[in-house]
Amino acid sequence: MSDDFRHRTRIEVRFRDIDSFGHVNNAVIASFVEQARIRYLRDVAGVDPVGKMPLILGMLQIDYLSPIFLEDEVQVGSRIDWIGTTSIAMSHLLEADRELARSSSVLVAYDYDKARPMPVPDAWRSVFAAHEGRSLERPQGDA
Repeated sequence: MSDDFRHRTRIEVRFRDIDSFGHVNNAVIASFVEQARIRYLRDVAGVDPVGKMPLILGMLQIDYLSPIFLEDEVQVGSRIDWIGTTSIAMSHLLEADRELARSSSVLVAYDYDKARPMPVPDAWRSVFAAHEGRSLERPQGDA
């Protein structure tokens, strides 16, 4: 897996993940990406995912490249691409002995008490930039 993805999550493919065509269902792949995203946030920033994660998923895109089968040993590489005022863009690469899927997502920092977006905490910006080893400033021209 590329060094561009410094965080990795091993996913065990379960029998229940397989659909009638003998491969992992597309909705389950979205769950694999979610598991890797939550693991990244927990491992890197120490964010508690149960009832305390002030983030919502604003966008999820998955490009399916190769079917995933029961015997595959899936690794999901995760990284943060950029951090905006209230949003965080992430990428994920799913691999076994081949590239399986690529995913991108945008998370929105969210204040549940006020029911609206909030600024990404400065502490997260620092921790994520240190982990990624580069600036995470949002590129100009992105919405």
